[in-house]
Amino acid sequence: MVSRILPNLFSNFPNRYTYWNCTYVVMISMMLKAMLLVLGWWTVWTQSRMLSLLCAVLHPLMFILHLVGTIFIITYGVEESSVLTDELMDVFLALVYKWDTDPRASRILKQIMEYVGCCGADGGGDFIAVYKPIPVECREPISGNEWGSGCMQQLAWWLEPWTATLAGIGLLLCVTDAVLTYVYLRFRGSIEKDEM
Repeated sequence: MVSRILPNLFSNFPNRYTYWNCTYVVMISMMLKAMLLVLGWWTVWTQSRMLSLLCAVLHPLMFILHLVGTIFIITYGVEESSVLTDELMDVFLALVYKWDTDPRASRILKQIMEYVGCCGADGGGDFIAVYKPIPVECREPISGNEWGSGCMQQLAWWLEPWTATLAGIGLLLCVTDAVLTYVYLRFRGSIEKDEM
C-alpha cells in the first residue's frame, strides 16, 4: 500500500529527494547487470573470445556501479540518515500545510497516517502549530490515542528493511561480478587452448 503511495508523495518535489534517486541508481544497475548476463550467455553459446574479453572488462565496471549504488542506498536509506529525515520532514510538513486546501495532499497524508501508524511530520503538534484540528487518522483505531511517532520517523523506520534488502542484493551482485570476471577470463583461456 505505502509503496503505491510513495511515488505520489514525492511527485510534488521532483529531483530533490536523494533516497529515491539512489533507488534509481540501484534499479538501473540491476537492469544493466541483467543485460550483461544475457551477453554472457551469448558469449558462452557462441564461444567468442572477443565477447568473453568484453564481459571480463564490463563486470568490474558493473562491480563499481553496484558498489556505489549500495553505498548510496545505505547512506541515505537508514533511520539515522539526516538527509532522509530532513527530506521527509519537509514533505510531511508541506502536506500538513496543504491539508485544508489540497484534497490530493490530504488524501495522501491520510493514507500514510492510517497505514504506517503515524501523525503529521513530527506528531500531532504539527497540525496544532498551523491551527488545524488533529485528524482522526492520527489516532489508533482501537484505543483512540494519538500515534506515538510522526510520519517522518515512522516512514524512515519503514524504509530501513527495504534499504537492507536493496543493499544485500547490491552486495550479492558485486560478488557475482568479481566471480564472473574470473570465470570469463578462464573461459577465454580455455577457448584459446582449444583453438591451438
